[in-house]
Amino acid sequence: MELKPRVFIGSSSEGLDVAKYVKSYLGTDFDCYLWNDDIFKNNESVFETLLKSASLFDFGIMVATKDDFLNSRGTEFESARDNVVFEYGLFLGRVGPGRAFVIQEEGTKLPSDLYGITTPRFEKLPNLVHADKLNNELRKISKSMKEKISIGELGLLPSTALAIGYFDNFVALTCESLCTKGELVVEGKTFKEFSFCIVIPDDLDSDIKKRSNLFCTKHKLRQVPIQAAGRSYPIWVSYQDGDRVLKIYDMPTTLNGIDRAIEMYMRKGHIGKTEEQQLLEDRELRNFTRVLQLLIDNDSYCKHLVQIVNENNTSI
Repeated sequence: MELKPRVFIGSSSEGLDVAKYVKSYLGTDFDCYLWNDDIFKNNESVFETLLKSASLFDFGIMVATKDDFLNSRGTEFESARDNVVFEYGLFLGRVGPGRAFVIQEEGTKLPSDLYGITTPRFEKLPNLVHADKLNNELRKISKSMKEKISIGELGLLPSTALAIGYFDNFVALTCESLCTKGELVVEGKTFKEFSFCIVIPDDLDSDIKKRSNLFCTKHKLRQVPIQAAGRSYPIWVSYQDGDRVLKIYDMPTTLNGIDRAIEMYMRKGHIGKTEEQQLLEDRELRNFTRVLQLLIDNDSYCKHLVQIVNENNTSI
């Protein structure tokens, strides 16, 4: 089952009822966490936790409610709490302006740097079930987040770049060769029909090269060369006597780069994986798969041949 995108929802204590409503509204399509959902750990500073959180989540939503009074140039305003504004800026810097949102209660003053930027607004009512304006803004945010997860974007970690490199340097070249030549001879047998399965591991808990070799050995795949772009590439295939379709399999060993990048990013100095490291791996593995699927769907050769399958749900 595919993991849902993770959303961090921040607010003041006074705005927690609105934040809970946001979590409830978005919870069907997204894995939502409030700031008080065991996010802040013992023996760790709030700042350190926020820095990690901004890297562990796909989106951030901050609820800015009228909790403080601010005197600015002789005029008094009702303003959001400083920590809410700070967390919004932190997520803006980490996940980008298209993935960080602030929901502003009507009449709440925000920093002048945000002037000219359209921010979702709502009226804080005693019974939020009837808050039609808030519901409308949440529908827009949900739509925006779904659009973001349907496209591939570069991030702090390398999954998008690795997916592009794997596609351009192997998948696309292999499919182009199969489609343009129209046939492939394997052990004296000529095949003119093909299927190409990209096998995505469930996790990054071991060396992907060794894992790929074990997968091929377990399923008794045969390695054969294919000529593409002026050079020969090894591919793993499976067929039985009488088969018309040659089945091609590959597990992207480039995924090792994600694991190494995460270890460097987290400055890992221990054996084993923390919960934060596992969450980052899950997110990057999910993003790699999503970007790869987008590239496949937009290539005339690949979209008819290639499917992405899960390591443990592959029947050969």
